[in-house]
Amino acid sequence: MKNSTIARYFAPASTGNFSVGFDLLGAAFEPVAVGDTNDALFGDVLEITGEQSELSLQISGRYRHQLPADSSTNLVLSCFYAFEQAVGKPLPRLALHLQKNLPVGSGLGSSACSIVVACYGFNDYFGQPLNQQQLLQLMAEAEGGVSGSVHYDNVAPSLLGGLQLMLPGSKNVCRTLPWFSHWRVVLSYPGTVLSTKAAREVLPRQLTLADSIEFAGMLSRFVSALYCQDEPEAIAALQDLVAEPARTTLIPELPALRQALTTKGVLHLGISGAGPTLFALCPDDATAANAAAYLQQHYEKNADACTRICQLSTAGARALALQPADDGQRM
Repeated sequence: MKNSTIARYFAPASTGNFSVGFDLLGAAFEPVAVGDTNDALFGDVLEITGEQSELSLQISGRYRHQLPADSSTNLVLSCFYAFEQAVGKPLPRLALHLQKNLPVGSGLGSSACSIVVACYGFNDYFGQPLNQQQLLQLMAEAEGGVSGSVHYDNVAPSLLGGLQLMLPGSKNVCRTLPWFSHWRVVLSYPGTVLSTKAAREVLPRQLTLADSIEFAGMLSRFVSALYCQDEPEAIAALQDLVAEPARTTLIPELPALRQALTTKGVLHLGISGAGPTLFALCPDDATAANAAAYLQQHYEKNADACTRICQLSTAGARALALQPADDGQRM
């Protein structure tokens, strides 16, 4: 191999929609209390271990078993070819290693995370031939091939970090919104899979004029409250008027969990992306700890389940510290 070091890249988990902003809001999250290095990397890691004659991909990580055994169809490889096409010239083939730390079909932006870490990593490794707007477009198109429609509410926060508002029709794809620094978000994945395509199939094909006005008004109310740092108003505006009414049939535990967690001081319980992961918005660490314990007991279903107490991840995708190559540990 050409290189003697490993280039390592990371992209965080993300929550699309954030209840009030269907396809228009997305937030990146990272654990608050880090028990070990795996908890710290609540997202996917891509390692580029060198250049070789053929493109190759090894996969490890907690959720490796949820991916097809044949890695030739993996998103990381398809992203490489899409990136090469966007650059407009042949690129050296790479030896790649993906650590799949997010569950598939979970509502945590798993596919977006793999896409972001791959495209970000390739762009950095090859000297950043694409600018940020070009990268976002490439990522959104790749995500559209998975979910059935081009949308940015997972790829944008996973790349850029923070809470992102999508700006349709603007030359700027998205804009970072203010946040309440004391807020904690508990992300609870029950261990079951719910594909984005299946979750989108139950959505209404059209909204009435009244519903459209109410949706736009609630999103405007939430964004305004963030800029004014009006916390009660922001919480009151967190209402999913589009997806949740249709998707509750796919997550029947939601109403009872919301009622129980509200009595424990949780500010809001919503569906993370297409689900089945739920997110509990909490005012402080103590409430988040109680919410996490409750969700672990009443929502987790199997060994694949995980519940994390998180804060907003402001860094987004990034390079990690280089490590010496050790082929003996990877093969």
